[in-house]
Amino acid sequence: MELPPVALEGSVRSMLRSFWGVDVADKRLVGDLLLGRRQHTGTVLYVTSGSGGVGKSTSSRRLCERAAAMGVSSLLVDANPLQSSQRNFFGGRSLLDVRTISDWTPGDERAQHGANQGRRFGVAYDLTFAPETGQSVPWSRYADFIMAARRLWQFVVVDLDRISPVDLDDTGTAAGALVTPSVVSGDLVLVPVKLGMQTQRDAMNLLAAFPRHGLPNECVGVKEVLPIGMEEHAPYDYAPYGTYLGAERQSVEAERRIEQCASNWADMNLDPVRERVLAWALPDRGFDPARYMPKERRKGLWGRKRK
Repeated sequence: MELPPVALEGSVRSMLRSFWGVDVADKRLVGDLLLGRRQHTGTVLYVTSGSGGVGKSTSSRRLCERAAAMGVSSLLVDANPLQSSQRNFFGGRSLLDVRTISDWTPGDERAQHGANQGRRFGVAYDLTFAPETGQSVPWSRYADFIMAARRLWQFVVVDLDRISPVDLDDTGTAAGALVTPSVVSGDLVLVPVKLGMQTQRDAMNLLAAFPRHGLPNECVGVKEVLPIGMEEHAPYDYAPYGTYLGAERQSVEAERRIEQCASNWADMNLDPVRERVLAWALPDRGFDPARYMPKERRKGLWGRKRK
Protein backbone atom coordinates (compact mmCIF):
# COMPACT_ATOMS: atom_id res chain seq x y z
CA MET A 1 0.00 0.00 0.00
CA GLU A 2 1.19 3.47 -0.81
CA LEU A 3 1.82 5.80 2.08
CA PRO A 4 -0.54 8.78 2.26
CA PRO A 5 0.96 12.23 1.58
CA VAL A 6 0.65 13.21 5.23
CA ALA A 7 3.09 10.42 6.14
CA LEU A 8 5.56 11.30 3.44
CA GLU A 9 5.59 14.94 4.50
CA GLY A 10 6.34 14.14 8.14
CA SER A 11 9.35 12.75 9.97
CA VAL A 12 10.24 9.11 10.47
CA ARG A 13 9.27 9.49 14.11
CA SER A 14 5.83 10.88 13.31
CA MET A 15 5.18 8.15 10.74
CA LEU A 16 5.99 5.37 13.21
CA ARG A 17 3.86 7.00 15.87
CA SER A 18 0.87 7.34 13.51
CA PHE A 19 0.99 3.89 11.95
CA TRP A 20 2.27 1.66 14.76
CA GLY A 21 1.83 3.73 17.90
CA VAL A 22 5.56 3.45 18.60
CA ASP A 23 7.51 6.45 19.83
CA VAL A 24 11.02 6.13 18.38
CA ALA A 25 13.39 8.92 19.32
CA ASP A 26 16.36 7.68 17.33
CA LYS A 27 16.36 7.48 13.55
CA ARG A 28 19.12 4.87 13.68
CA LEU A 29 16.65 2.29 15.03
CA VAL A 30 14.77 2.21 11.72
CA GLY A 31 17.63 2.94 9.31
CA ASP A 32 18.13 -0.70 8.31
CA LEU A 33 14.42 -1.12 7.60
CA LEU A 34 14.08 1.99 5.45
CA LEU A 35 17.24 1.35 3.44
CA GLY A 36 16.85 -2.39 3.04
CA ARG A 37 20.09 -3.08 4.88
CA ARG A 38 20.68 -6.39 6.61
CA GLN A 39 19.48 -6.47 10.18
CA HIS A 40 22.89 -7.40 11.57
CA THR A 41 24.81 -4.56 9.96
CA GLY A 42 27.26 -2.81 12.25
CA THR A 43 27.38 0.77 13.46
CA VAL A 44 29.43 3.25 11.41
CA LEU A 45 30.97 6.28 13.13
CA TYR A 46 32.76 9.01 11.16
CA VAL A 47 35.26 11.11 13.12
CA THR A 48 35.91 14.49 11.56
CA SER A 49 35.96 18.22 12.26
CA GLY A 50 36.52 21.56 10.59
CA SER A 51 40.16 21.84 11.68
CA GLY A 52 43.29 19.75 11.89
CA GLY A 53 45.13 18.90 15.09
CA VAL A 54 42.05 18.30 17.24
CA GLY A 55 42.76 14.63 17.97
CA LYS A 56 40.63 12.86 15.34
CA SER A 57 43.07 10.02 14.66
CA THR A 58 43.92 9.42 18.33
CA SER A 59 40.22 9.46 19.22
CA SER A 60 39.47 6.93 16.47
CA ARG A 61 42.07 4.50 17.78
CA ARG A 62 40.99 4.85 21.39
CA LEU A 63 37.34 4.27 20.51
CA CYS A 64 38.24 1.05 18.69
CA GLU A 65 40.48 -0.04 21.58
CA ARG A 66 37.74 0.31 24.16
CA ALA A 67 35.02 -1.19 21.95
CA ALA A 68 37.18 -4.21 21.16
CA ALA A 69 37.95 -4.65 24.88
CA MET A 70 34.21 -4.92 25.46
CA GLY A 71 33.87 -7.68 22.87
CA VAL A 72 32.62 -5.51 20.00
CA SER A 73 34.34 -6.56 16.77
CA SER A 74 35.78 -3.28 15.45
CA LEU A 75 37.42 -1.99 12.28
CA LEU A 76 39.37 1.27 12.01
CA VAL A 77 39.35 2.74 8.49
CA ASP A 78 42.00 5.34 7.66
CA ALA A 79 40.14 7.63 5.27
CA ASN A 80 42.74 10.38 5.33
CA PRO A 81 44.88 9.50 2.29
CA LEU A 82 46.74 12.80 2.25
CA GLN A 83 48.22 12.24 5.70
CA SER A 84 47.75 8.47 6.14
CA SER A 85 47.56 9.13 9.87
CA GLN A 86 46.95 5.54 10.95
CA ARG A 87 49.48 4.13 8.52
CA ASN A 88 52.12 6.45 9.94
CA PHE A 89 51.16 5.58 13.51
CA PHE A 90 51.53 1.86 12.92
CA GLY A 91 54.79 1.99 11.01
CA GLY A 92 54.63 4.35 8.06
CA ARG A 93 56.69 3.29 5.07
CA SER A 94 57.79 0.09 6.77
CA LEU A 95 54.31 -1.30 6.14
CA LEU A 96 55.11 -2.64 2.70
CA ASP A 97 52.86 -5.70 2.59
CA VAL A 98 49.73 -4.54 4.37
CA ARG A 99 46.30 -4.41 2.82
CA THR A 100 44.95 -0.99 1.95
CA ILE A 101 41.64 0.27 0.64
CA SER A 102 43.08 -0.02 -2.87
CA ASP A 103 43.40 -3.81 -2.44
CA TRP A 104 39.65 -4.19 -2.17
CA THR A 105 37.62 -4.51 -5.37
CA PRO A 106 34.23 -2.78 -5.49
CA GLY A 107 31.48 -5.35 -5.50
CA ASP A 108 33.47 -7.80 -3.38
CA GLU A 109 31.36 -8.71 -0.35
CA ARG A 110 34.51 -9.91 1.43
CA ALA A 111 35.64 -6.65 2.99
CA GLN A 112 38.42 -8.50 4.80
CA HIS A 113 40.33 -8.36 1.50
CA GLY A 114 40.94 -4.71 2.26
CA ALA A 115 41.64 -5.09 5.98
CA ASN A 116 44.42 -6.30 8.28
CA GLN A 117 44.09 -8.32 11.45
CA GLY A 118 44.89 -6.17 14.43
CA ARG A 119 46.89 -8.84 16.23
CA ARG A 120 49.65 -8.23 13.71
CA PHE A 121 50.03 -4.76 15.20
CA GLY A 122 49.35 -5.68 18.80
CA VAL A 123 45.81 -4.31 18.94
CA ALA A 124 42.44 -6.01 19.36
CA TYR A 125 40.70 -4.27 16.44
CA ASP A 126 41.30 -4.63 12.70
CA LEU A 127 42.63 -1.95 10.36
CA THR A 128 42.16 -0.72 6.82
CA PHE A 129 44.98 1.60 5.78
CA ALA A 130 44.85 4.47 3.33
CA PRO A 131 46.46 3.74 -0.06
CA GLU A 132 50.17 4.09 -0.53
CA THR A 133 51.60 7.40 -1.70
CA GLY A 134 50.89 7.93 -5.37
CA GLN A 135 47.79 5.73 -5.44
CA SER A 136 44.41 7.37 -5.83
CA VAL A 137 41.18 5.84 -4.59
CA PRO A 138 37.84 7.55 -5.29
CA TRP A 139 35.56 8.27 -2.36
CA SER A 140 32.92 6.07 -3.96
CA ARG A 141 35.19 3.07 -3.28
CA TYR A 142 35.43 4.06 0.37
CA ALA A 143 31.64 4.28 0.50
CA ASP A 144 31.21 0.83 -1.04
CA PHE A 145 33.88 -0.66 1.20
CA ILE A 146 32.29 0.75 4.35
CA MET A 147 28.94 -0.72 3.29
CA ALA A 148 30.57 -4.14 2.89
CA ALA A 149 32.59 -3.80 6.11
CA ARG A 150 29.55 -3.13 8.26
CA ARG A 151 28.32 -6.62 7.41
CA LEU A 152 31.42 -8.18 8.98
CA TRP A 153 32.29 -5.88 11.88
CA GLN A 154 29.96 -4.63 14.58
CA PHE A 155 31.66 -1.22 14.81
CA VAL A 156 33.36 0.62 11.95
CA VAL A 157 35.21 3.83 12.86
CA VAL A 158 36.19 6.01 9.89
CA ASP A 159 39.04 8.43 10.59
CA LEU A 160 38.57 11.39 8.23
CA ASP A 161 40.57 14.53 7.61
CA ARG A 162 38.94 17.91 8.22
CA ILE A 163 35.92 18.62 6.04
CA SER A 164 34.40 21.89 4.87
CA PRO A 165 30.75 22.99 5.02
CA VAL A 166 30.82 23.91 1.31
CA ASP A 167 31.77 20.32 0.44
CA LEU A 168 28.82 18.63 2.15
CA ASP A 169 26.96 18.38 -1.16
CA ASP A 170 30.04 17.75 -3.35
CA THR A 171 30.22 14.02 -4.09
CA GLY A 172 33.83 14.41 -5.15
CA THR A 173 34.85 15.03 -1.53
CA ALA A 174 34.78 12.95 1.65
CA ALA A 175 32.13 15.28 3.05
CA GLY A 176 29.73 14.88 0.13
CA ALA A 177 30.49 11.26 -0.74
CA LEU A 178 30.64 9.80 2.77
CA VAL A 179 29.44 12.03 5.59
CA THR A 180 26.28 13.55 4.12
CA PRO A 181 24.66 10.45 2.56
CA SER A 182 25.71 8.14 5.41
CA VAL A 183 24.58 10.35 8.28
CA VAL A 184 21.36 11.32 6.52
CA SER A 185 20.62 7.58 6.31
CA GLY A 186 21.22 7.08 10.04
CA ASP A 187 24.96 6.57 10.51
CA LEU A 188 26.87 8.64 13.06
CA VAL A 189 29.43 11.43 12.98
CA LEU A 190 31.56 12.61 15.90
CA VAL A 191 32.90 16.17 15.76
CA PRO A 192 35.70 17.10 18.20
CA VAL A 193 35.65 20.82 19.00
CA LYS A 194 39.02 22.03 20.28
CA LEU A 195 38.64 25.22 22.27
CA GLY A 196 40.45 28.10 20.62
CA MET A 197 39.41 31.03 18.49
CA GLN A 198 40.01 29.50 15.04
CA THR A 199 39.34 25.85 15.82
CA GLN A 200 36.04 26.65 17.52
CA ARG A 201 34.98 28.88 14.65
CA ASP A 202 35.75 26.15 12.11
CA ALA A 203 33.89 23.49 14.09
CA MET A 204 30.82 25.64 14.71
CA ASN A 205 30.62 26.60 11.02
CA LEU A 206 30.62 22.88 10.18
CA LEU A 207 28.03 21.98 12.81
CA ALA A 208 25.77 24.83 11.71
CA ALA A 209 25.87 23.49 8.14
CA PHE A 210 24.73 19.99 9.10
CA PRO A 211 21.01 20.78 9.55
CA ARG A 212 20.93 22.64 6.24
CA HIS A 213 22.12 19.48 4.52
CA GLY A 214 19.63 17.21 6.27
CA LEU A 215 21.95 15.58 8.82
CA PRO A 216 19.66 14.55 11.71
CA ASN A 217 20.48 15.99 15.09
CA GLU A 218 20.40 12.63 16.85
CA CYS A 219 23.14 11.25 14.58
CA VAL A 220 25.67 14.01 15.38
CA GLY A 221 27.88 13.77 18.45
CA VAL A 222 30.04 16.60 19.77
CA LYS A 223 32.91 16.42 22.22
CA GLU A 224 35.03 19.34 23.34
CA VAL A 225 38.81 19.17 23.61
CA LEU A 226 40.36 21.45 26.21
CA PRO A 227 43.98 22.52 25.61
CA ILE A 228 46.62 22.04 28.28
CA GLY A 229 46.16 24.51 31.12
CA MET A 230 42.47 25.24 30.55
CA GLU A 231 40.60 24.38 33.74
CA GLU A 232 37.59 26.64 34.06
CA HIS A 233 35.10 25.69 31.40
CA ALA A 234 31.38 25.60 30.71
CA PRO A 235 30.26 23.92 27.47
CA TYR A 236 28.39 25.74 24.77
CA ASP A 237 24.81 24.80 23.97
CA TYR A 238 25.29 22.25 21.18
CA ALA A 239 21.68 21.04 21.34
CA PRO A 240 20.71 22.63 17.99
CA TYR A 241 23.44 20.62 16.26
CA GLY A 242 23.81 17.30 18.05
CA THR A 243 24.41 15.41 21.30
CA TYR A 244 27.01 16.88 23.62
CA LEU A 245 29.24 14.08 24.95
CA GLY A 246 31.58 15.90 27.30
CA ALA A 247 34.92 17.67 27.42
CA GLU A 248 38.32 15.99 27.22
CA ARG A 249 41.26 17.66 28.89
CA GLN A 250 44.60 17.37 27.15
CA SER A 251 47.67 16.81 29.29
CA VAL A 252 51.45 16.72 28.95
CA GLU A 253 51.36 13.01 29.80
CA ALA A 254 48.87 12.28 27.02
CA GLU A 255 50.99 14.16 24.49
CA ARG A 256 54.03 12.19 25.57
CA ARG A 257 52.23 8.89 25.15
CA ILE A 258 50.93 9.87 21.72
CA GLU A 259 54.43 10.82 20.59
CA GLN A 260 55.62 7.40 21.79
CA CYS A 261 52.86 5.70 19.77
CA ALA A 262 51.28 4.32 22.95
CA SER A 263 47.89 2.66 22.81
CA ASN A 264 45.06 2.13 25.25
CA TRP A 265 46.52 3.83 28.29
CA ALA A 266 44.25 4.76 31.18
CA ASP A 267 43.61 8.50 31.32
CA MET A 268 40.96 10.05 33.56
CA ASN A 269 41.12 13.21 31.45
CA LEU A 270 40.01 11.26 28.37
CA ASP A 271 38.35 8.00 29.39
CA PRO A 272 35.01 9.36 30.72
CA VAL A 273 34.23 11.09 27.43
CA ARG A 274 35.31 8.08 25.40
CA GLU A 275 32.93 5.91 27.41
CA ARG A 276 30.09 8.34 26.88
CA VAL A 277 30.74 8.44 23.12
CA LEU A 278 30.59 4.65 22.99
CA ALA A 279 27.45 4.49 25.14
CA TRP A 280 25.86 6.88 22.63
CA ALA A 281 27.11 5.06 19.53
CA LEU A 282 26.65 1.51 20.83
CA PRO A 283 23.76 1.54 23.30
CA ASP A 284 23.06 -1.57 25.38
CA ARG A 285 26.59 -2.92 24.88
CA GLY A 286 27.64 -2.37 28.47
CA PHE A 287 29.44 0.97 28.24
CA ASP A 288 29.00 2.90 31.48
CA PRO A 289 30.31 6.49 31.69
CA ALA A 290 29.61 6.64 35.43
CA ARG A 291 32.39 4.15 36.19
CA TYR A 292 34.94 6.69 34.98
CA MET A 293 33.48 9.69 36.79
CA PRO A 294 34.64 10.30 40.39
CA LYS A 295 31.91 11.93 42.47
CA GLU A 296 33.81 15.17 42.82
CA ARG A 297 34.01 15.53 39.02
CA ARG A 298 30.56 14.41 37.97
CA LYS A 299 29.12 17.91 38.09
CA GLY A 300 32.15 19.69 36.67
CA LEU A 301 32.77 17.24 33.85
CA TRP A 302 29.62 18.10 31.96
CA GLY A 303 29.28 21.57 33.45
CA ARG A 304 26.61 24.18 32.88
CA LYS A 305 25.52 25.06 29.40
CA ARG A 306 25.99 28.60 28.27
CA LYS A 307 24.29 30.28 25.37
